[in-house]
Amino acid sequence: MKTTLHRALGLVLALSCLAVVASAHPKGDTVTVKGEIVDLWCFLESGARGADHKDCGTACAKNGNPIGLVTEQGEVYVMMGLKDHQPARIVLVDKMAATVTVEGTLVKQGGMQVIYVSKVR
Repeated sequence: MKTTLHRALGLVLALSCLAVVASAHPKGDTVTVKGEIVDLWCFLESGARGADHKDCGTACAKNGNPIGLVTEQGEVYVMMGLKDHQPARIVLVDKMAATVTVEGTLVKQGGMQVIYVSKVR
């Protein structure tokens, strides 16, 4: 009897956790921001960006390095995918070195600013 009860409680707990994770959505303002897509490794290390850096930036992003967006004013945003916790490279790797407009949820925490991207134009 205890084993059946423990299994039932475990199943309820697991389903509750799954529901919370599945419904998780970053909390912040919806924003639209225009800027150049960069790989943050090279950009932060040496300022590398632009058409001459596209191939390297694409390779860095495909290897898992973070992707950012740099505005004309010099603001830097870390990019993340929104749907199913997808990495930014799924959404943006083919836009490396291009100027795009992203829509998404802006979250600021401890000096970082991240946009969870829902749309790219």
